[in-house]
Amino acid sequence: MEDLEKKTDTAPTKVEEKENLLTLSHSDAVEYYSYKRQQKTALIMGALARSEGMIDGKEDVQRAVERALRIHQAAVRVTPTCFAQVREFLPRGKVRVDCFIGGNGETLTKVKAYEGKLMRKLGAEELTVAVTPSLLESCRYSEIKKELRKLKRTLKTSCFKVWTDSCYPYPTLARLGRICSEVGVRFYSIPYFEGCERLRFDLFGGCRLEVVGVETLDDFKRMTGAGVGRVITRHGFEMYSQWIKEVDEIKMPPIRRSENAPQEDNGLKFV
Repeated sequence: MEDLEKKTDTAPTKVEEKENLLTLSHSDAVEYYSYKRQQKTALIMGALARSEGMIDGKEDVQRAVERALRIHQAAVRVTPTCFAQVREFLPRGKVRVDCFIGGNGETLTKVKAYEGKLMRKLGAEELTVAVTPSLLESCRYSEIKKELRKLKRTLKTSCFKVWTDSCYPYPTLARLGRICSEVGVRFYSIPYFEGCERLRFDLFGGCRLEVVGVETLDDFKRMTGAGVGRVITRHGFEMYSQWIKEVDEIKMPPIRRSENAPQEDNGLKFV
């Protein structure tokens, strides 16, 4: 009986519930929701600023570059052949060029180094090199480390990235990620697959994970939310157009005038 009385005493009264309501003036409410919209916009643009576009020569290059500039993407990825053809459409200093060298990886280290030096002369600020698949398949990790160190020393780029296919077992991908961290690679680049964001836990020393081929906005949000360093996608502008609609959905909720507020004070209460 005593417990029942205690519960009754602690139950919130109508007066207490009214006191818990948040009272704002109309101008403060407008300012608050304006701030929330600005905060959401900054979140979207910040995530897109850590993304990268792709140009393979099949699309309108000028249009693709303009879209990358509009959403402030970090760079655009191109192949050496495509870069040589479209570099006049890529304004230097406004959008960084990430050039993918080494083909599928089965080329000599000297060839990769020469190709990388040539792309640097043409204006590529970032270089992504493919790991030799035969070395990875035969677990010749010491040779992979030796090749990556030689390329990093030879190319002398501030953003040296290493790419590998995702067809290998997860432990192999994690081992390669640790090698990239030891060498001092800026980004460890892999194609998107379910659970790929876990690889970031195997990286250290400033090496960050880069995921290539994200197709949907939900996957993009999950990658950026998980702490992936960079996301490469062909649909950056479409994702921006879809995501920015969430800003318009941030509106003031239904409001009612405060009962105790003077007539001249536009006191509004929000539950």
